[in-house]
Amino acid sequence: MAETTIVREKLDQAEGVLRALDIDVWITYGRETSDVAEPALPLVLDENFVWPGMVLVTGDGERIVLCETHDADTIRSVGLHDVRGYENSLEGIFHDAIESIDPDKIAINYSKSNNTADGLSLGLYKQLEEYVEGSGVDAEFVSAEPVVNRVRGVKSRTELERIQRSVDISHEILESMRAAWRPDWSEADVASFVHDEVESRGLTTAWHADACPAVDAGGQAEWGHAKPSDLTLPPGEVLHLDFGVVADGYASDMQRLYYRPVDGDASIPDDLQAAFEDVRAAIRAGFETLEAGIPGYEVDAAARETIVERGWPEFQHGFGHQVGRNVHDGGTYLGPRWERYGDAPEKEVLAGQVFTLELGIETEWGYLGQEEMAVATEDGAEYLTDPQESIASLGE
Repeated sequence: MAETTIVREKLDQAEGVLRALDIDVWITYGRETSDVAEPALPLVLDENFVWPGMVLVTGDGERIVLCETHDADTIRSVGLHDVRGYENSLEGIFHDAIESIDPDKIAINYSKSNNTADGLSLGLYKQLEEYVEGSGVDAEFVSAEPVVNRVRGVKSRTELERIQRSVDISHEILESMRAAWRPDWSEADVASFVHDEVESRGLTTAWHADACPAVDAGGQAEWGHAKPSDLTLPPGEVLHLDFGVVADGYASDMQRLYYRPVDGDASIPDDLQAAFEDVRAAIRAGFETLEAGIPGYEVDAAARETIVERGWPEFQHGFGHQVGRNVHDGGTYLGPRWERYGDAPEKEVLAGQVFTLELGIETEWGYLGQEEMAVATEDGAEYLTDPQESIASLGE
């Protein structure tokens, strides 16, 4: 059944965005979407098309669905759209709808940098092009990327509540792991415990369970998104986890560090504490830079400059990605202006977007990776995670 609360909020949001961007109509067009997903469809409908179907949203408040008659009854049950069915051809009812709207600009879902705004296949694009050419309107196609950046990226009240629940559950699971941990546990044992906690709550991990959580036991571990191994954590070294869950359709993503005491002494060595504080300082610098209106690369630069100034190598990834329906939710990226990121770091941060803030350093004690989540506001940011301000000890 469709998620009507979110769809209603997103349709209302889209209407205002289209007016602000001076775009007449936004078309989301898909077919067999349970197999070939259209990332924008859950925002504006949250039902699948079997045969070709469209959602048309206008700045004047029209929400029209054009679909094959066997899809129509299910879609009508959503109760938020003017649903128009067809038997043999979509073209006829499309002409009626588009001629009534009479747009100058039609936003369609293609983008070079944002995967969540790039759901229109080449075949359907060509079909849509023919439909418009055969209609009585003279309109230009524009990318719906700026629409999706705002509608998907700027989280509604309900979305923020669901993300916060996902964050809180992840914290709870990680704390359970910390308390239950035993010295003979391998990386794989840690992951197995976490998986059991996730499954007991009827949830799923935020990315593929083979690598979520990522678990790195001490200085000999190969950090990253590798599968947990049979490596155990030596005394005096650090266990690193990268983990998140999906709850109520929304994801979380955080990294945490845990120290194995030596002979019962849980005090953190001075050099390890200093290295940890360097990472926290870089995270804090990014957080303090994050606010609406700033380009993503400037947030990355603040964190990157801080860690380098403290004598550590530059991290070889972006500082933060958006989180929402997916753990990597597209749109504005808090990263350097590297070719692999396209123009996503050039995009401005918008109030209501949720980002990770993440980086780490390789040390003799293990990988000191930290990752927090924060929501951008008009004049700053607010944490959604409880920042890890100290390294927790295992088994206490």
